[in-house]
Amino acid sequence: MKFTPVQLNSPASTSGAKKGVLSIISVGLQGGSRTLSNWLVASFAGRIVYGVVSNATSLAFLLHTFWPSSAQPAASKFIARARGKQDDAEVHAVARHLSVRVLQVTSLLAVAAPVLWMLIYGGAWWEGLCVSAILITVCTSSYARGVHFGAGQVARGTRVDLIASLIGIVGTGLLLLLGVHNLLLTLPLSLALGVYSLLCWPWTAHGRPEKALRSEIDKFVTFTAAGSIASSGVLSLSQIITGILPQEGGASGIYGAAALLVLPMGQITNALTSVLYPALAEAHGAGDREKLRSHTDLMTRGFVALLVPVFGALAIAARPLIHVVFELGRGHAGYAEAATLMPVFCIALLLNNVATPSVSAITSGEHKYVWYSMLLSQAGLLTAIVVWVAVVPFLGLFAVALGYGAGVVLTAVSLMVVAWRLTGQRWSRLAVFLLGSAAFIGVASWLTQTLSPSYWLDVVVAAVFAGVWLALAIRPMRRIIAATRS
Repeated sequence: MKFTPVQLNSPASTSGAKKGVLSIISVGLQGGSRTLSNWLVASFAGRIVYGVVSNATSLAFLLHTFWPSSAQPAASKFIARARGKQDDAEVHAVARHLSVRVLQVTSLLAVAAPVLWMLIYGGAWWEGLCVSAILITVCTSSYARGVHFGAGQVARGTRVDLIASLIGIVGTGLLLLLGVHNLLLTLPLSLALGVYSLLCWPWTAHGRPEKALRSEIDKFVTFTAAGSIASSGVLSLSQIITGILPQEGGASGIYGAAALLVLPMGQITNALTSVLYPALAEAHGAGDREKLRSHTDLMTRGFVALLVPVFGALAIAARPLIHVVFELGRGHAGYAEAATLMPVFCIALLLNNVATPSVSAITSGEHKYVWYSMLLSQAGLLTAIVVWVAVVPFLGLFAVALGYGAGVVLTAVSLMVVAWRLTGQRWSRLAVFLLGSAAFIGVASWLTQTLSPSYWLDVVVAAVFAGVWLALAIRPMRRIIAATRS
C-alpha cells in the first residue's frame, strides 16, 4: 500500500454519510485496538500490572490535555474554514503553525513526564521514559487526526488506523507471550500511535499565518485546553488518584477495568462529532443559525436514542460482564469490585456523550463562546475535587468514581443548557426523558447488584431494558435517519 503525504487542500470526494461511517471505523480501530490491548494486559498479566499500566497511560493522557489535545479540534476547525474560503495558502499556513506549536509543547511535556512519574509513584527512571513515549505519540497522532478531518481526508486516516491498530494488538500479545509484566507493555501503544503520526503528519505544510490569525488559533487552543484539562483530564486524574490510595489489592487495576468496559461505548459519538464539527464551523462562518440549530438537535436526539440502551444495559449487567470479561477461565480473579463502579461510569458517560454536540456547537463558533466550555469544565473539575477530598477517606475507591461522575454530570448538563439557549433548541421533553432515564439506570443497577441472586437475572433485566427503550426509539430514529438523508 502506497502512502503519499496528506493533501491538505484536495479533499476526497466523500459524502457526509460516508465520512461518518469512515470516522466510526477510524475511531473504532483506534479505540478498539487500545481496548483489546488493555484487556489482554488485565486478563493475562493481572490487576496489579494492569493498574500500573493504566496509571502510566493516564498520566500521559492527562499531560496531553495541557494544550496538544486541543490542537486536534483547532486543526479541524481552522483548516476546514480556510478550505471553505478556498484559500490554499492559509490551509498550509494553519497546518504549519499548529505543527510547530504541537512539537514545541509536546517536547516540554515529555521532559516533565518522567519527573512527575517518579514524584507521584516513586517509579524507576526507565518507566518515566515509557510515559514520555506514550505522551509524544498521543500528542502527535491526535493532532494528525484533526488535520485529516479538517482536510477532508477521513478515508486516508482510516487506512492508516488499520495498520496502526494491528501493530498495537500484535505487539501487546507478543510481549505477554514473552513474559513481560511491566511498563514495557505500553510500548506497542506508543509504536502504533507513532506509526500513525509519521504517516499522517502534514509534512508538506508551509507558510505562516498572519498575526491576527496566529493569535486567534493560539487563543482557541489555549482556552479549549483549559476546558479539556478539566473535562477530558478528570478521568485521567481520577485514575492517577487510585494509584496513591492506601488500599491493597490493585485498586488502580480494578478502577481501570470498570472504565475499560464503558469508555469504548463513547467512541461512536467521538467519531460522529469529529465529522459534525467542521460542518458546525461552516454554519457559524456563514451565519446560518438554522443549520447550526438543526445539526445540533439532530445529533443530540440521535445520541439519546442510541446511547441510553447501550449504557443502561452495561450498568445493569455490570456483574456478569466483569466476571466474563476478566475472570472466567483465567487465573487472575479479583475484579468483582469493578462492577460497583460501572453504573457511575455509565451514567456519567451517557450524559457526557449526549452533550458532545452541544459542546461542538459552542466551541465551533465565535471565540467568546469558548469561555462557556472552559469555565463550566473547570466547575466540574472543582466539584470532583471537593467530592474526592470529602468522601474518599470514607468510601475509598467508590468515592473516586463518584467524584469523577459528579464532575462530568455537572459539566455535561450545564453545557447542554448553554447550547439550548444559544441555538434556540426545543429540548424540554428531551431533557426530562434523558434525566429520567439516567435516574432509572442508577436505581435499576443498584437493585440488581443488591437483590439479584443470579448473573442470568441481571442479563435478562438488561436485555428487557434495552429492548423496551429501542422499541420506544424506533419512531424518533426514523425521523433522524430521514433528516440525515435529506
